[in-house]
Amino acid sequence: MEDKENTAALDDGMRFIGTKEIAKLMGCSVPVVRQIMRRKDFPLVMCGKNLKVMKSEFIKWASERRV
Repeated sequence: MEDKENTAALDDGMRFIGTKEIAKLMGCSVPVVRQIMRRKDFPLVMCGKNLKVMKSEFIKWASERRV
């Protein structure tokens, strides 16, 4: 049972989102999101060619600055 509890805790805090979901959240196009994600201050995680960000880090990043 401990493994299920630990997995649930990781799933809540470690959810990654990609360009399409960020575009929907920000109300802009995917190419604009790609430009934003390439900024030096953006908490980007590369998964091969895919651009990802931890959802909690994206929320923190977006709330601290103007895009």
